[in-house]
Amino acid sequence: MLSKLFGILFLIVGGMIAFGILAALVGTVIGILMFVLKLAVPVLLVYVGYRLVTRDRSPASYYSS
Repeated sequence: MLSKLFGILFLIVGGMIAFGILAALVGTVIGILMFVLKLAVPVLLVYVGYRLVTRDRSPASYYSS
């Protein structure tokens, strides 16, 4: 009877530890995704700004003086 109680206790403790590790892993993945999103916004803004600045140039304007 005592071994069954220890078995149930180990199942509960092991499940809680596994859930904690899984929650930390999911939190890490969400943190990485948020970092990528924060990094993508300035890159996108720089790209759009560059495209807006250079869209009126024609290839002939590079060769004329």
